[in-house]
Amino acid sequence: MRGNAAGDQIPHAIRGFRQRGHRDVSRIESFSDAVFGFSVTLLVVSLQVPRTFDDLLRVLGGFPSFALTFALLAQIWYIQYRFFRRYALQDGPTIFLNIALLFVIVFFTYPLKFLFGSIFVVDGNEPIIRGDQIAQMYGVYAIGYVSVFAIFALLHVHALRKGEELALTPLEILDTRLSIGLAVFQIGVGLLSVGTAALFVSFGAYRTASIVGGFTYALIPIGITTIRFATRERRLELRKR
Repeated sequence: MRGNAAGDQIPHAIRGFRQRGHRDVSRIESFSDAVFGFSVTLLVVSLQVPRTFDDLLRVLGGFPSFALTFALLAQIWYIQYRFFRRYALQDGPTIFLNIALLFVIVFFTYPLKFLFGSIFVVDGNEPIIRGDQIAQMYGVYAIGYVSVFAIFALLHVHALRKGEELALTPLEILDTRLSIGLAVFQIGVGLLSVGTAALFVSFGAYRTASIVGGFTYALIPIGITTIRFATRERRLELRKR
């Protein structure tokens, strides 16, 4: 690990959090960026150059699902990028957890594309998802979503345990705990989504299961905003010190 002793000077900081990894890009990050790029390629690899205008319209019809999947991958990339900027950890546990994260991302790229595509694509000949498969669909999505944020939670727990070695300030400790809390919250939302979908499917309310299972994720921005607001005063107090 490229550690930072308590006496190291780290001039660059964002919102009071010192960027220990701002000086260079590690091999872990370079490999991660390549995997993220490969995952984005998987989103469009099946698309061919349209031969007719009707083909072009069909391709454009898949843009919303591509945009949503791309946005989710971009969010995951940014959280991972911020982790390495803040802590610059390169030890065994960090490498293992990061590889696990990349595995989940690559494995679930196609299921994500299918899930978002099923929202916008309508096939009049055959239903894309049967009613009794809705809970399974949300289950597949939840497995990927929960796994990603469980790994992020573990990464930040590991960074917190390295707090003395990294010379984390009280504000940085608070932000690290906040990152853990936000990850755990999103894990809960993923589990709630598949749980509610499965409940309504068991009653045969397939349409309700589809709507509720998806809209459960709308709790994420509300919850994140609430959690951040709850810690706002404490952050301001620590930044003044």
